Amino acid sequence: MKRGVVAIVGGIAAVAQVAEAAYVWPSKYDEIEDILSLQTGYRSRGFVEGVTPCSFGGNIAGRQFAAEWIRTAFHDVATTDAAAGAGGLDGSIWFELDRTENGGAAFNNTFSFFSNLYSVRASASDLLAMSVVVANAGCGGARMPFRAGRIDAVEAGPAGVPEPDTPMDTTRSTFAKAGFSESEMIALVACGHTLGGVHSRNNPHITGLDPTPDTVTKFDSTFDDFDNKIATEYLKGNTSNPLVVGKNETLNSDKRIFASDGNKTIQDLGCTKNGFKTACADVFTRMIDTVPSAVQLTEPIEAVDIKPYVGLSLGENGSIAFSGRVRVRTTEDTGRDVSDLTVHLSFADRNGEGTVTVPTTLDEGGVTYGLWGETFVWYQFETVIPAASGISKFVVHLTNPSTNATAVYRNGGGSGYPLDDALLYQASASCVDRTSVNNERTFTVTAAVREDRAADPVKMELVRLVRRQGIIHRQLVVETVDLAATADEGESGYVTFQGQIQLPTNGWSTSFDLVLGGGEKEVRLDFLKTQTCPRLKVIAFQPVPELLGGRAALGDAGEEAERFPDASIDGRRLRLRVYEDYEDATQIVVTCAMPFKV
Repeated sequence: MKRGVVAIVGGIAAVAQVAEAAYVWPSKYDEIEDILSLQTGYRSRGFVEGVTPCSFGGNIAGRQFAAEWIRTAFHDVATTDAAAGAGGLDGSIWFELDRTENGGAAFNNTFSFFSNLYSVRASASDLLAMSVVVANAGCGGARMPFRAGRIDAVEAGPAGVPEPDTPMDTTRSTFAKAGFSESEMIALVACGHTLGGVHSRNNPHITGLDPTPDTVTKFDSTFDDFDNKIATEYLKGNTSNPLVVGKNETLNSDKRIFASDGNKTIQDLGCTKNGFKTACADVFTRMIDTVPSAVQLTEPIEAVDIKPYVGLSLGENGSIAFSGRVRVRTTEDTGRDVSDLTVHLSFADRNGEGTVTVPTTLDEGGVTYGLWGETFVWYQFETVIPAASGISKFVVHLTNPSTNATAVYRNGGGSGYPLDDALLYQASASCVDRTSVNNERTFTVTAAVREDRAADPVKMELVRLVRRQGIIHRQLVVETVDLAATADEGESGYVTFQGQIQLPTNGWSTSFDLVLGGGEKEVRLDFLKTQTCPRLKVIAFQPVPELLGGRAALGDAGEEAERFPDASIDGRRLRLRVYEDYEDATQIVVTCAMPFKV
């Protein structure tokens, strides 16, 4: 896997590549690869939906997400000090919105769109960089790479983004300080202004229109197409660009910038539509890959060919449940035909011995689509493993029934995809209460630890979302919670551990890691997601004499109830949370239950 480091060399941000190696699972970049690769369709992350069509703006008149995303990235990068290795695309823009140079709602709108994707595995600055890639793709631009690894700023950067009335010499020196040549400056402005326009609400002095209602004067006649009309219309003299033909010459910044080299660069950009797209992809890549000198960017993230999404949990009768999906890339260049493809897994026991075959079935949810024609299908599986023998690794087999040819995937040429059954996440017994007390909800997490490791400490590292005054995105603070042993699961050879933490009602959706032991023996389950406790529809209640803890109540069939996060499942018996306070409270048992959709 190539790894890129953006270094400042002679005032220019340059990408230094190192040796190539294959993708290895799991990777700390799995989440960001998912966000980039899974754009629409089944199990998609939906980033491109904000620019589909290119003119889309959330049904708000005049808004265009694609233009806003590119503008936000430019304003974040514009005040870079390349010689000092400071600034660049680091998300500092969201600390700088009190400045007149950063007027308008575009910047907060941008983060709001992808705020649900923001996490410890997807920084705000990486998502901002990706937004340029997605906007460019969604509006018909040329293919451009995306590298990850940006670190979010924790404070504002220097001021100085060029404005419409900024003198040409000052504008030129600002771009030069950021590491961009004069021709790159012209290309950045032209490429950024092939979409969108100027809002009268924020700039009535430029548009000459009333601020209310908000009216957008477009930069060119095809504001929702990534073409070179911004250049050709300027050169033909029939442009409507308000930063070229405005009545106040002082505010015609595009006119000054395009003419700053005698119109040479803008003429080159106007030659062909494809040439314009290629030039824009190149200069946009330079822009988003300009980062602080201490930041290491990855190689360009590519869609992973074969990617597993699997989990282990302690099941019934002392067994281990092994289940999940395998994502298979079916883009045209793979040559894979889903109608002539079967997938199965084979795994080795805890000691790395033996081979057990696990069949899969094609997930009927459908196809997932990515940028640039990428497609994926999913194969799902579920099996039971004896806890006594366990599992240590698995490999994936793809077979063409028509030829009986099989390809075996061993995790980047290694010995297999690794699993450690010393620590199991019990998702069915881990959840966030649906009810709030003092604006907080209880999150209960449950894990199962193999008996030979039960003396080691078990902890949860939870990411708490902390609000910041005046800043749209929350600070991510890791908080540690120790888990305590609660029960020996009998003949299974596992011990159950559990912990609880209070989460704010408006910040319960987050991620966490489970950690067993430390040093060379540390076992981790990373980037797990909190989930709310499921709702059930109660078919019948049956009272029992034992009170197993907490208040419960008899109720009528058809009432809605909520399962305790630590409820044990014994057949169909579930402990339920009380919604009303009854004097003669007793424990209840659901004799039959079915999922209840919210």
